[in-house]
Amino acid sequence: MSAELVRKMDKANDAYASAHSPSPSFKDFPDQKAVLVLTCLDPRCEPHHFWNLPADMGPGIMRNAGGRVTEDVLRSIRVISTIMSYGRNTVGAVVIVHHTDCGMINFSDDFVKGKLKERHPGHDQEIDGMFIGEIKDLEKSLKEDVALIRADPFMPKDLEVLAFEYDVFTGKTREVKV
Repeated sequence: MSAELVRKMDKANDAYASAHSPSPSFKDFPDQKAVLVLTCLDPRCEPHHFWNLPADMGPGIMRNAGGRVTEDVLRSIRVISTIMSYGRNTVGAVVIVHHTDCGMINFSDDFVKGKLKERHPGHDQEIDGMFIGEIKDLEKSLKEDVALIRADPFMPKDLEVLAFEYDVFTGKTREVKV
């Protein structure tokens, strides 16, 4: 069933491709500082929608469960901050967005790890060491994630890191001062 849905989505690409205007080459991107947004993979949490951005404009979007800062998120920011405008520029701001009614609020690390242990017996020690990223308090999780980025010695020195809560029920965003 899932693979069938993906094939239908791919078939719908024909209509998109027929009206597609070619994107600029990476080397032709404007020589300006980039904005990156880290948010959850929940489809209700879509920055282009809640900030009313045109589809062809706006920040780079990074997604993971809960929109949490992980080692791979740090790696991605380091890479993008190095290659922007072929090394002539960098990332100017990272925006972290956590949202209400997130799965990482509704399910604890212990719950997720317990289910993984049920599905993969014999891997308890490996699972116990995994970072899951539950969110008990939206403001606190945002502050933790901002601190992780700011503490990374490989980030641009003038990088701005901002934090926002998005309410999936009202559609409103609110900046969390960190």
